[in-house]
Amino acid sequence: MLPGLLPDLDVIRKDFPILSRTVADGQPLVYLDSANTSQKPQVVIDTMVDHLERHNANIARAMHTLGAESTEAFEAARDKVAAFINAPEREGVIFTKNATEALNLVANTLAWAEGDLRLARGESIVLPASLGAYELDPAPNATLLRCYVP
Repeated sequence: MLPGLLPDLDVIRKDFPILSRTVADGQPLVYLDSANTSQKPQVVIDTMVDHLERHNANIARAMHTLGAESTEAFEAARDKVAAFINAPEREGVIFTKNATEALNLVANTLAWAEGDLRLARGESIVLPASLGAYELDPAPNATLLRCYVP
């Protein structure tokens, strides 16, 4: 532990079972490749296992008990996220599998939008630098979405 650097780091590490591992020379595992794969805290692992063991079904499609349970859990998660980000309704919360899919969704939505949301060719959106350089031209009449890291 480095003095003054995240004093509760040990508490946070305990939430992630994989971080209890040691690597070369007995050093604690440090995982810095979260853009590739994010490690899961125990509560997420437990929830995933519970879902797979007891409720595994497609959401909003399956017309049986498991499908209803999965859909209910999914919509409850959207409600929690909407409340957390102060969204006016859960329909404004869309889960994607990664940042690339999310950016493609935003780019295509703005490219095909009508009215004030539509961007003209050559217009840009400034995205957080943490997303890295990103450029997309999804369709012939679409806008170019750009992000440049300063």
